[in-house]
Amino acid sequence: MKKLFLILVLCSAPFLAFSEQSFYIQLQGNKVFVQDTDVSVTESIGGVPATLSGEAEYDDSFTLGVEVGMKGIADTNFRAAIQFMQPKFEFKKATGGTLNYDGIDYAVAGEIRRSDLEPQDIIDADAKMLMINGYYDFAGHWETFVPFVGVGVGMVDFDRASGKEAAVAAMLGFKKYITDSKQLYIGHKSSFTRVNGPTVSGVSFDDVNFYTATFQLGYEF
Repeated sequence: MKKLFLILVLCSAPFLAFSEQSFYIQLQGNKVFVQDTDVSVTESIGGVPATLSGEAEYDDSFTLGVEVGMKGIADTNFRAAIQFMQPKFEFKKATGGTLNYDGIDYAVAGEIRRSDLEPQDIIDADAKMLMINGYYDFAGHWETFVPFVGVGVGMVDFDRASGKEAAVAAMLGFKKYITDSKQLYIGHKSSFTRVNGPTVSGVSFDDVNFYTATFQLGYEF
């Protein structure tokens, strides 16, 4: 927790340097919907490499997050922010696929469920995701309702992967001010995120895609 607090303070410092009046902080509840992902495992059989590939399915998860940023950049409707959250990827099952042995593909039927693995969490992953997001607020059209769109780039650190992976995201949502001062607000954001495929516990993943439904509670200073 102390390390996370330090990261947020350091990341928010550049925003505070511009204008404290434009600074905001946002608490988030994130429902993460992981899309099915192609996976593969390569082993040596009789001195010949053999690759087993299939499609892995992961359970949805819920995680908290936080975002700090600056709005009204250069007196425009653009804002920029740092977002942090810790999505969890819990393996559910793997189905179908092929076995490539000595250059020949063989069809593989059936499925592998979580209960078939030992330990069962061998290809689960806890991740730390840090994103730099840019937004455009469609402000001024409604008194207290503000739609927005955004894009983001960042890094994801899977706890059992060999390294950190790059991520990109596209977002849209809205916020609704709930005080006359237009400082406290609630909102919702829908995001699509793509992460470069990691290797977790010897299993190689193609790009990991997931949708996130984010419920927001924010305060503008």
